[in-house]
Amino acid sequence: MSDGTDFLAAYFPGLDAAKEARLRRFAELFKEWNTRINLVSRKDIDAFEEHHLLHSLAVGRVVAFPERARVLDVGTGGGLPGIPLAVLFPRVRFFLCDSIAKKARAVREMAEALGLKNVEVVHKRAETLESKWDFVLGRAVAALPVFLGWIAKNLREGGSPECPNGVLYLKGTRYAEELAPLGIEPFRVTELRTVVNRTYFDEKFLVHLPAGAVRRCRNLVQA
Repeated sequence: MSDGTDFLAAYFPGLDAAKEARLRRFAELFKEWNTRINLVSRKDIDAFEEHHLLHSLAVGRVVAFPERARVLDVGTGGGLPGIPLAVLFPRVRFFLCDSIAKKARAVREMAEALGLKNVEVVHKRAETLESKWDFVLGRAVAALPVFLGWIAKNLREGGSPECPNGVLYLKGTRYAEELAPLGIEPFRVTELRTVVNRTYFDEKFLVHLPAGAVRRCRNLVQA
């Protein structure tokens, strides 16, 4: 850990031993792959646990995915946030999508090494996807009007009043500026500092947009 903090113990004290071991192994595998291909910057790899692993896991402190839900992670890069969430939610199906072949290969091999049976890697551009998912994840992949334009057609409406199907987007403060011209009202916006009490998470948010509102929006940037 970059500053000596055991983030898993601090923020996920009830995590069972098998999940904890998988997450720690994922951190090791990610760092090994990062020496071969540029998954994250050298500066960020030194703070991987806080800047990437904990950032991804923070979603699991806000959203409890229902069993058998289908979750698409667009622009997964090195498997973030998809792989950590697949460890937390073994009965949820995660589809990790990236258009770059070497990144898709790295994610596939890490998922196989971790024995994650609930992960499928998709090597495609997001705008070419044809299936439908209950939730779509994104981690500052593109401006929201562009990202939503890619995946609106792939959202399946439904879910529960407590957790409607939709988009879960990790974003900085510009989320409000980007949503304003779309007229989409978020179901919930969570300031991550409230769930992970670290200064790094200041001005970082999880934006939950209902599937129906996204699908009906006419102002998205179409691919």
